[in-house]
Amino acid sequence: MTLYTANNFTVVRQIANHTDTATYYVRAVIRNAYTDTILDTLDLTDKGSQRFKKDWKVPADPSGQGFYISIITSVYEDSGYTTKSASYGDEENTYLVADRVLGGRGGTGITFGISDIRRVIKEELDKVEKPEPMDMPEMPKMPEMKWEDILSAISEVGNKIKPAEMVDLKPIHEHLSKIEEEVRNKEVTPATDLQPIISKLEEIKESMEANHSDMAQSNEETSKETNISILKGLEEILNRAKFKIAPIQMSYQGIKEIKKEEPPLDINSLAQ
Repeated sequence: MTLYTANNFTVVRQIANHTDTATYYVRAVIRNAYTDTILDTLDLTDKGSQRFKKDWKVPADPSGQGFYISIITSVYEDSGYTTKSASYGDEENTYLVADRVLGGRGGTGITFGISDIRRVIKEELDKVEKPEPMDMPEMPKMPEMKWEDILSAISEVGNKIKPAEMVDLKPIHEHLSKIEEEVRNKEVTPATDLQPIISKLEEIKESMEANHSDMAQSNEETSKETNISILKGLEEILNRAKFKIAPIQMSYQGIKEIKKEEPPLDINSLAQ
């Protein structure tokens, strides 16, 4: 009988004596018939009427050529599978494990097995370009730690550290107690009456505003008087100024100015 890989196969054991009503337990051991390697161990399920069964998944065929397995079923009297029944011996059956062959139409198709699939995958993988190996930088060497020197130095530092002397805090507590007592016994200072100061500031503010208004009015009047005085002075200077126009003579050559030497202008006369 051939068992096909990746399919389920039901392992069955029927107790030969149908009149035996005792309770039994059946275990199946599956081996590679060639190497005698144990492939699996099954504890079959009691289905009643002394019939026991268990489904088992057929393993793959690595060689692709098929191999034989041996299934041995044993009957036990206890659930721990330690004591075999003296009434029933072991039964062994041998099966061929193989890949299922996929046939073509009319008996002329191409068949493929697991070994063919593996071969095709391997050939395709070999066609893939492999990356060039990279030169990995060397890992930096860890510095050597001189733990003995470090621990010795720490121990030496610890030995040189002296415990701190106890500080007498009693005088400080006494002074703090006195300060607390004086603070508690001190009379509360009454609130300062700031109303007179505020009133005085209001008076100063009003006075400054009044002075500012008077100064502005006085400056305006002074500016007007100054402008009037300047205008009057200019008017008087212009009234006292005398201007002379040189005589001119007419001829066929046009109008010629008769040049005549004039005395220099007396500046002092302008100030009279």
